Amino acid sequence: MAFGKYIKELRESKGLFLREVGAALELDNAFISKVENEERLLPRKHLENLAEFMNVPLDKLLVLWLSDKIRTLIEDEELGKQALKIVLKELSS
Repeated sequence: MAFGKYIKELRESKGLFLREVGAALELDNAFISKVENEERLLPRKHLENLAEFMNVPLDKLLVLWLSDKIRTLIEDEELGKQALKIVLKELSS
């Protein structure tokens, strides 16, 4: 699941408004909306506050955030998947 989609579902399941999440993170509502709609990636420095505010494990947010960051980096690269396979192989050895 994408980070933004997860955040949106989590926010809605808790009955929270965009403005409440934005206020907790000291970010604009429009920016939070863009994060939820996968138009922007939340800066990493806000993840800890978001995890605390939403009462979810930071590790869960970090994994989803990192996966989005990696996908964004390689999705438009013709050889992105091949590069990712090399990295995965190097990390597993």
